[in-house]
Order: sequence, then C-alpha cells, then structure tokens
Amino acid sequence: MNEKGNDMDNSSIMNKAAWPTSLAVATILGCMALACIFPFAAFATLAALTMKPRNGLALVASVWAVNQAIGFFLLSFPWDAQAVGHGIAILGATLLAFGAAKLVLTKMKGNLAFGTPLAWVGAFATYQVALRAYASVGGGAENFSAEIVSAVALNDVLWLTGLMALRFVLGQFTGEKMAATA
Repeated sequence: MNEKGNDMDNSSIMNKAAWPTSLAVATILGCMALACIFPFAAFATLAALTMKPRNGLALVASVWAVNQAIGFFLLSFPWDAQAVGHGIAILGATLLAFGAAKLVLTKMKGNLAFGTPLAWVGAFATYQVALRAYASVGGGAENFSAEIVSAVALNDVLWLTGLMALRFVLGQFTGEKMAATA
C-alpha cells in the first residue's frame, strides 16, 4: 500500500473516531458538572440516531459506566444499597430509552425532522417511567415532581440540541451522515 493510501486510511479512522470521541469528552465534562442530572435520554437518542444498535448500546452503557465511576470515585456518591440500586436502575432506564428511541426512528423511516424529536420524547418518557417505577420500591419518588422532571427535560433538550449541532459540524468536516444505517 502506498503512502497516500495509508494517509487515506488514517484519515478515515480519524473521521470515524471524531463523533465517539466527542461524546466521550462530553460525557466526562457533563458528569463532572451535572452528575445527578446527566442527560441520559439525550445520549440514548443520539446513539439511536447516529449509531447501529450494537454500537449505540455499547455507547449508552459506557456513558453510564463513566457517570457512575465519576460519581462514586470523584464526587463521593455514598456506597450504600440505595445509591448502587439507583445506579443500576439508571442503566436499565437508559438501555430502555435507547430501545424506545431506536423504535421511533425505525418507524419514522428516515424522517429526521419529526423522528428525532419524537425519538427523544419516547426516550425521555421511557427513561422517566422506568426510574419512577424503580423509585416506588427503591426510594426517591419525591424526585419526580412536575417541577423536577420538567427541569430535567429542559436540561436534556439543551444537551440534545447542542450535541446535534456538534454532530452537524463534525459531519461537515468528516463527511459522515447524521443518521446511522440500520
């Protein structure tokens, strides 16, 4: 293979790594700043929109793992059954949110203008219902007032919008399309 071919291969690898790397940086910074109100539904929606199912599930599980590691090791989350239980519930809710977003996007058949916001609504609703269901037995149901949930929703929408804008800009440089294939 010639030197030009190698440059093209390296460029292709860099282009493909730009989006996941951007999400990794956003995850770390977001966890440090927002720990308890991290926008899991927004990340689940973006993963459903921009990645194949296997990669999307890996991404949301990785985002969750980073969030938990930062929370427990850097931000001093308590090491008790309730905190660990809530962490596991967040993982389950995030995976369900990814599934809901992927289902909506599949049903919308490529109509991103309507599909993306509907996918987020599906992801956010699924995420909140799953966490509320857990909270009814694991504690924390008081955190699901309309005021708190609407603040979390606003945070999620702002993150979704910002990260979609970042994806658009990256796409201009890398040539990657917004939506995943399959």
